[in-house]
Amino acid sequence: MNTDLLVVGLGGNALSPPRGALTFAEERAAIAAAAGELSVLGRSVRLLVVHGNGPQVGRLLLGSGIDDSGSLDVYVAQTQGELGYLLTEALEILLGMPCAALVTRVIVADGDPAFAQPSKPIGRILSAAPGGSPSIRTPNGVGFRRVVASPRPVSVVEEAAIAELLAHHHVIAGGGGGIALAQRGGGRAPAPAVVDKDWVASLLARRLEARRLVFVTDVENAFEGFGSMRPIALPRLACAEARERLARGEFAPGSMGPKVEAAVEFTEATGRPSVIAPLGGVEKALRGTTGTTITRL
Repeated sequence: MNTDLLVVGLGGNALSPPRGALTFAEERAAIAAAAGELSVLGRSVRLLVVHGNGPQVGRLLLGSGIDDSGSLDVYVAQTQGELGYLLTEALEILLGMPCAALVTRVIVADGDPAFAQPSKPIGRILSAAPGGSPSIRTPNGVGFRRVVASPRPVSVVEEAAIAELLAHHHVIAGGGGGIALAQRGGGRAPAPAVVDKDWVASLLARRLEARRLVFVTDVENAFEGFGSMRPIALPRLACAEARERLARGEFAPGSMGPKVEAAVEFTEATGRPSVIAPLGGVEKALRGTTGTTITRL
């Protein structure tokens, strides 16, 4: 088997759409579909899958019945186990090759300005803004989603373990962006945050010298004017143009914004293209016939 590494950032909404009931039956069906697509890629390359978990963390917060954002580290760990198990089992059966899921911790800076400006949507789309919790309107304006802080990852604690596992396994790691731990003096402590898995996927792709980086989501492309009456698909973006559009605020924070920014960081650092692809169209996107491809020039 080719040992070229493909890092896949698999969106939490692609695994369990925020308008769904968030049942385990829905989740198993969505994961089976995603695994079927990834397994085709996994026959020719090594896979490192970094999945989202926003809907799942939102479900746990809702189930607690209280504002329990101080326990986000535990909820992220729980959903890493839940989704890692389901993805590993589905991929291993389809590929007939060993797969492993790793509970992963990510270090963030305690002074990251993201803690003062929550932007990462979690949980279901709500008809009204949740009382007492930060929230944002959905891009199409039809509802609200709760948001939490989303600081940038500084490092991945399990990076060496992930690299070692990849020698013989496909790996599920960095789930939900990893369990966020803030640097404080000479130690660290759980942070009330959900790190965006796109930034972690990009960080690991660069550190582990991945051949390609692809973000799998629930929309066809990055768009100009997403949520408007006439959005314009962007099939190709050079890094400089992508950065200009990011600076103008064209891509929503906590949604397409981190994907584009993380893709640009990988492509600028490595010279290799990165791809934003719809679930069901990953192979076509890697060939450049759908999705959005980020290139250096």
